[in-house]
Amino acid sequence: MVKRTKKEFQDYNDFHDRPFGLKWGTAYAMDDLMKGVRANEEYALKSNAAKPLMSREEIDICLSESFLKHKEIALQLNIVDEFGRLIDEQFGYFSGEAYQDYFVFENQKIDWQDVRNVEIIDKSKWFEIDMFEQPKKTLSNTEKKTDPEIQLEKDREFYQPFYEEGEHYESE
Repeated sequence: MVKRTKKEFQDYNDFHDRPFGLKWGTAYAMDDLMKGVRANEEYALKSNAAKPLMSREEIDICLSESFLKHKEIALQLNIVDEFGRLIDEQFGYFSGEAYQDYFVFENQKIDWQDVRNVEIIDKSKWFEIDMFEQPKKTLSNTEKKTDPEIQLEKDREFYQPFYEEGEHYESE
């Protein structure tokens, strides 16, 4: 029978080993650090494209359709962040509460002058999609338009016609 001894770490010169619980503590923080680095990089590189500026009448039409038909809308504001980029679009439903200077969208007061674009999001249900819809007709080989400058040229010296049914190949 082998007798086991207790493992003890003894200090060597001026080196003092940490207790085991703290020894590997930093290895697990690396994942959180890299997630933060990736999130910061994604935020720094993002760019929101500006949609066309809409008039007050066009905005009213979209908001009333959203309210009456309970459709989700995407709202882009003319507000920029600290880096001069447009802020992200806001998604939600319009509750119908509107006043002279502002309207309420997702429990936020939005000034009319801050609105850049309102777009109704058309969500098709999975059961409304026609799986057997005929593909769009494309031009067949005979209907395809060819460029007059590009033509097939045959090398008469090495060209041999294909054998077709009813015809026999005649050697010269």
